[in-house]
Amino acid sequence: MSCFISRHSIPSEMEFDPNSNPPCYKTMGEDIVIQQDDEIRLKIVGTRVDKNDIFAIGSPMDDYLGLVS
Repeated sequence: MSCFISRHSIPSEMEFDPNSNPPCYKTMGEDIVIQQDDEIRLKIVGTRVDKNDIFAIGSPMDDYLGLVS
């Protein structure tokens, strides 16, 4: 299953840093850094089922959601 998270669904205190290696979203104080393949807890807001796969749209903007440490 793959999940898409829109930039508009990322909390406002997180900024995208394209110059990091790898590029990531992080807070100003770098307390939280989310990179590709990190485990995050999110709310599923929509799904689509194809013949071979399941696709989802998610949002990490709610209580108890975000990076799993």
